[in-house]
Amino acid sequence: MASSPSSHKRTESVISSSSFSSPPPNMYFASQHHIPNNHSGFQTAPSSPAPAPPSTSTTFSADVLLQSGPLTQVSSPLSSHTTKPFTPLPAVLDERDALPSHHLLKIKSFSTLSKLPIEKFSNDFEAGGYKWNFSIYPTGDKSKDGEDHISVYLEIAETSTLPTGWEVNAIFNFFVFDQIRDKYVGPQDAIVRRFHCMKKQWGIVKFIDLETFNNPYNGYLVNDTCSFGVEVFTVKTNSKAECLSLINSPVTRKISLSFSNVSKPTSRIQSGLFPAGDYKWRVLFYANGCQLEGNKTNSIVSLFLVVDASTLAADTKILVHYTFRVHDKRNGNHFERSDMGLFDSSPRGFREFMTQTKFKDIENGYVVGDTCHIDVELKVLGLVKVE
Repeated sequence: MASSPSSHKRTESVISSSSFSSPPPNMYFASQHHIPNNHSGFQTAPSSPAPAPPSTSTTFSADVLLQSGPLTQVSSPLSSHTTKPFTPLPAVLDERDALPSHHLLKIKSFSTLSKLPIEKFSNDFEAGGYKWNFSIYPTGDKSKDGEDHISVYLEIAETSTLPTGWEVNAIFNFFVFDQIRDKYVGPQDAIVRRFHCMKKQWGIVKFIDLETFNNPYNGYLVNDTCSFGVEVFTVKTNSKAECLSLINSPVTRKISLSFSNVSKPTSRIQSGLFPAGDYKWRVLFYANGCQLEGNKTNSIVSLFLVVDASTLAADTKILVHYTFRVHDKRNGNHFERSDMGLFDSSPRGFREFMTQTKFKDIENGYVVGDTCHIDVELKVLGLVKVE
């Protein structure tokens, strides 16, 4: 599928301690890369594999989970207070000067947000023609074992206006602002995620551990202020879904054909229509080869099979196994070739079925009295239809 990310306008939000006269809704965050000391790397869930991180790159860890849990898990190396086992899955974090393309959230008085009697804060924004919800759990999503971390989620919003059976494919990236180094940093895996009625949300449960985040030397939280961002690039597709239905105990259809005057320079000889399965077919015989523009030759014999378009339903292709067999009338050493393929209204077969030299050699018995006899065997195995 050829697809291209969509570009969208960016929104900015600022949260300060004065903003919370009542518990707010939900919001969504990102992570960062700087590792200033032995307590500020990243860790991941127990199920992740453990390749060694590059010595010259900053790393984080990721663990993809289902609807009931997080998409990716990113955190720092185990601190002295951490007792849960982990297996690191290093990955390089990208840093850049440019702001996140679609949404930026600045939080003043993060400590106040952490103490509010709410589990999460969320904020809506638009990207790619859809509304999204960006959520942050300042002390972790405890329902998914996110204690002592910041958890973040991205959810598609207002889906009631979308058509039945809707599906949105998107690439999204999260960022946290390194205020010391003036960089926006975050994992960017460029993986396309599917949002649909059974899976509206993707997220990161253990995005970054609070010990690392709260250390001002890391640049994440300075003077109780921090900034997070998100980009969402929707992936448009024009692909069609097709369904292959196979036939139980398919029947082989065999027909014998005779082609006369094969020595004449006729470009093509075609058989009459014959039935096989629920369709009608014909054979195209090129005794002097099927000539293609820019690739003409008289040294070959060509044979093709084609289904009559009037018997073929729209948006349907037929899976067929077929065999051409040219009779040797002198020695009984028949020559045959087989293939299997999907047939629409275009011919399929063998442009180079055999050489002219072999076909016209009297000793081979393929042409007797300027006539050749060809058997066609075909078996309809199934149908491919657009859903």
